[in-house]
Amino acid sequence: MGVFEKKKSVWMLLSVGLVAGLLAGCAGGGGGGNAENGGDASNAAGSNSEASDAPAGTDEKVTIKFSGWGEPNEKKLYEDLIKNFESQNPNIKVQYIHIPADYAGKMNTVLAGGNAPDVFYAGDGDVARWIKLGVIKNIQQQVDESGFDMSDMYESAVDRYRYDGMKMGTGDLYALPMDVAGTVLYYNKKLFDEAGVPYPSAETPMTFDELVEVGKKLTKDSNGDGKPDQYGMGPAWWEGFVWGNGGKILSDDRTQFVLNEDKAVEALQFAADMRNVHKISPDARALQAMNDGQMFETGKLAMMIGGRWSVPVFRNLKFDWDVAPIPANGAWSGWSASTGYSVYAKTKYPDQAFKFAAYLAGEEANRIRSEQGLTMPVYKSMANSDVFLTPGTKPENAQVFLKAVETEQAGPWTYVPNNKWWDIINQNLGQMWEGKTTAKDLMEKIKPDVEKALREGNPELFQ
Repeated sequence: MGVFEKKKSVWMLLSVGLVAGLLAGCAGGGGGGNAENGGDASNAAGSNSEASDAPAGTDEKVTIKFSGWGEPNEKKLYEDLIKNFESQNPNIKVQYIHIPADYAGKMNTVLAGGNAPDVFYAGDGDVARWIKLGVIKNIQQQVDESGFDMSDMYESAVDRYRYDGMKMGTGDLYALPMDVAGTVLYYNKKLFDEAGVPYPSAETPMTFDELVEVGKKLTKDSNGDGKPDQYGMGPAWWEGFVWGNGGKILSDDRTQFVLNEDKAVEALQFAADMRNVHKISPDARALQAMNDGQMFETGKLAMMIGGRWSVPVFRNLKFDWDVAPIPANGAWSGWSASTGYSVYAKTKYPDQAFKFAAYLAGEEANRIRSEQGLTMPVYKSMANSDVFLTPGTKPENAQVFLKAVETEQAGPWTYVPNNKWWDIINQNLGQMWEGKTTAKDLMEKIKPDVEKALREGNPELFQ
């Protein structure tokens, strides 16, 4: 499972009407479950084992395999897309292997076994590692020769699937983007009205100080037991706070840990202070009963950070809500997420596999996905049209997602192939969230270990 999906699924898996499903990096699923349409994933996801032996490039019909995760509605959508593709390409049959849970784990197994599907989802949190393992095909030449037009795609979506041999973001292309999902501030308009607080601007992010001021007005202890029954702000997605305060996590060349520098630790400390000092955000104990998504859905949380994936769920809520930029002490900030379509490096049918991946990433499939509310289009012109903005439906300020995608960056878990350095950070943050140490002291303490993991896991950066 990609990192953003882990964050996303914390509350989605328990939301009313939802079934556990994903991956991430935009990407896998959580929990057990066998692949549908063909037994367990380790067998079903095998590449070409049941396909025709026709050489690639001939007119003889071949069968390729395709795997992805998703809820039942997404599964049905891909079944329909496959029918459309097969009708347009009668010599290519696509066997769809839907993996509803533990997507990344099951893909790791089949990729390691050399028996993967020809085309598969690759979340932005998984793709770098899979590239380094040599299991994802470099498709740059196919993109160039086919004339696949990416000029209207969001650069932030395309570039996160580029790899230059050392780091992600530049170099050749290893996947075609399915989507791009910006993160925003969701807010409950009913709770704002009851507190007499103006709605957040859709154009300008609240500063950290303004967030505290508004958050305090929206935090309430109705029964006087000393424990808030309603919180003003959900847990911080601290990466965006760091960037929005002018800080960084790694140096631009990805060789140094700089989260210990002043602007970065100032933002980290603010994120911890929201719950420990200002008391506007729920602590770990409060979140044990309900996660932030559930608290928002039940009116116990006035504001929360989330992605575009929340919209289909929130459209069923009985209260009015909208979106605004993520708070920042400066320009818009936050991270966006994405999933790509990758081609297996050992596929027997590279031409047919690329053709199918290009169809899925093309405008027709993107429009169909967007019309069903599953994603924000990866094409700028489509995202700026009624296909995505859908006047008359929530959120009213849907344009916030457009600017979010234009200004936000890929998460730090996409920076380099080996993410043990990132794991060390997250394994230690609990001390800060619990108020047992300051952000500055903690970042200085873990800096040597983080940089050691960065060097050992990604030696090509230091050559």
